[in-house]
Amino acid sequence: MKRLVWWVGGMAAATVGFLVWDARRVQPVEELAHRLEDAWADHHTVV
Repeated sequence: MKRLVWWVGGMAAATVGFLVWDARRVQPVEELAHRLEDAWADHHTVV
């Protein structure tokens, strides 16, 4: 029983950590589009 409690607690902590980490990584689509546009322009202007 003690092992099950530790397992459930560990899974809950991992889930919360993943959700918090993933929430920080989310960027607005418009920002990503501008970054892609800049990268594309840089790629085509480099000789």
